[in-house]
Amino acid sequence: MVSTLMFSVNREVVPFYNGADAWIHFEERGFPDMLVADVYLPELDGFTLALKVKETSPGTTVVLMSDEPRNAPRAEKSRADVFLAKPFDINALFHLVQRFVVDKHP
Repeated sequence: MVSTLMFSVNREVVPFYNGADAWIHFEERGFPDMLVADVYLPELDGFTLALKVKETSPGTTVVLMSDEPRNAPRAEKSRADVFLAKPFDINALFHLVQRFVVDKHP
Protein backbone atom coordinates (compact mmCIF):
# COMPACT_ATOMS: atom_id res chain seq x y z
CA MET A 1 0.00 0.00 0.00
CA VAL A 2 2.80 2.44 0.87
CA SER A 3 4.66 1.88 -2.41
CA THR A 4 1.47 2.19 -4.43
CA LEU A 5 0.51 5.44 -2.72
CA MET A 6 3.96 6.98 -3.10
CA PHE A 7 4.01 6.18 -6.80
CA SER A 8 0.42 7.17 -7.51
CA VAL A 9 -0.07 10.38 -5.55
CA ASN A 10 3.46 11.79 -5.69
CA ARG A 11 3.51 12.58 -1.99
CA GLU A 12 5.79 11.50 0.81
CA VAL A 13 4.41 8.43 2.57
CA VAL A 14 6.05 7.45 5.85
CA PRO A 15 5.24 3.97 7.16
CA PHE A 16 5.28 3.03 10.85
CA TYR A 17 4.95 -0.41 12.35
CA ASN A 18 3.37 0.73 15.60
CA GLY A 19 1.37 3.67 16.87
CA ALA A 20 3.96 4.75 19.42
CA ASP A 21 6.64 5.28 16.76
CA ALA A 22 4.18 7.27 14.66
CA TRP A 23 3.27 9.49 17.60
CA ILE A 24 6.91 10.16 18.47
CA HIS A 25 7.64 11.02 14.84
CA PHE A 26 4.70 13.44 14.68
CA GLU A 27 5.69 15.17 17.90
CA GLU A 28 9.28 15.59 16.72
CA ARG A 29 8.74 16.40 13.03
CA GLY A 30 5.20 17.72 12.77
CA PHE A 31 1.88 16.25 11.86
CA PRO A 32 0.96 14.90 8.44
CA ASP A 33 -1.82 16.04 6.15
CA MET A 34 -3.30 12.54 6.46
CA LEU A 35 -2.88 9.60 8.79
CA VAL A 36 -4.00 6.16 7.60
CA ALA A 37 -3.87 3.58 10.36
CA ASP A 38 -5.23 0.19 11.29
CA VAL A 39 -7.20 0.20 14.52
CA TYR A 40 -5.08 -2.68 15.85
CA LEU A 41 -1.60 -1.16 15.95
CA PRO A 42 0.90 -2.46 18.51
CA GLU A 43 2.01 -0.30 21.44
CA LEU A 44 -0.50 2.52 20.74
CA ASP A 45 -3.67 1.39 18.98
CA GLY A 46 -5.19 3.27 16.08
CA PHE A 47 -8.12 4.56 18.12
CA THR A 48 -5.83 6.18 20.68
CA LEU A 49 -3.45 7.46 18.03
CA ALA A 50 -6.35 9.03 16.11
CA LEU A 51 -7.65 10.79 19.20
CA LYS A 52 -4.20 12.12 20.15
CA VAL A 53 -3.57 13.34 16.60
CA LYS A 54 -6.95 15.09 16.33
CA GLU A 55 -6.51 16.73 19.75
CA THR A 56 -3.08 18.08 18.77
CA SER A 57 -3.55 18.64 15.04
CA PRO A 58 -7.26 18.97 14.21
CA GLY A 59 -6.47 19.69 10.56
CA THR A 60 -4.91 16.26 10.02
CA THR A 61 -7.29 13.93 8.21
CA VAL A 62 -7.47 10.60 10.03
CA VAL A 63 -8.49 7.42 8.24
CA LEU A 64 -8.91 4.34 10.42
CA MET A 65 -9.31 0.90 8.90
CA SER A 66 -10.31 -2.48 10.24
CA ASP A 67 -11.50 -5.85 9.05
CA GLU A 68 -14.23 -5.62 11.67
CA PRO A 69 -17.05 -3.23 10.63
CA ARG A 70 -18.20 -3.14 14.27
CA ASN A 71 -15.20 -0.85 14.90
CA ALA A 72 -16.78 2.00 12.91
CA PRO A 73 -18.58 3.60 15.90
CA ARG A 74 -15.42 3.48 17.99
CA ALA A 75 -13.46 5.06 15.12
CA GLU A 76 -16.00 7.86 15.04
CA LYS A 77 -15.62 8.37 18.80
CA SER A 78 -11.85 8.57 18.21
CA ARG A 79 -12.58 11.51 15.89
CA ALA A 80 -11.49 9.68 12.74
CA ASP A 81 -12.67 11.47 9.60
CA VAL A 82 -13.15 8.24 7.68
CA PHE A 83 -13.52 4.55 8.53
CA LEU A 84 -12.52 2.01 5.86
CA ALA A 85 -13.74 -1.55 6.26
CA LYS A 86 -11.28 -4.15 5.00
CA PRO A 87 -10.98 -5.40 2.44
CA PHE A 88 -11.29 -2.21 0.46
CA ASP A 89 -10.37 -1.31 -3.10
CA ILE A 90 -7.13 0.68 -3.28
CA ASN A 91 -9.03 3.20 -5.40
CA ALA A 92 -11.06 4.09 -2.30
CA LEU A 93 -7.84 5.13 -0.62
CA PHE A 94 -6.67 7.05 -3.71
CA HIS A 95 -9.98 8.91 -3.68
CA LEU A 96 -9.50 9.88 -0.03
CA VAL A 97 -5.95 11.11 -0.64
CA GLN A 98 -7.16 13.11 -3.64
CA ARG A 99 -10.05 14.62 -1.67
CA PHE A 100 -8.33 15.36 1.64
CA VAL A 101 -4.73 16.01 0.57
CA VAL A 102 -4.21 16.79 -3.11
CA ASP A 103 -7.29 18.97 -3.57
CA LYS A 104 -6.62 20.80 -0.28
CA HIS A 105 -2.84 21.14 -0.74
CA PRO A 106 -2.05 21.11 -4.46
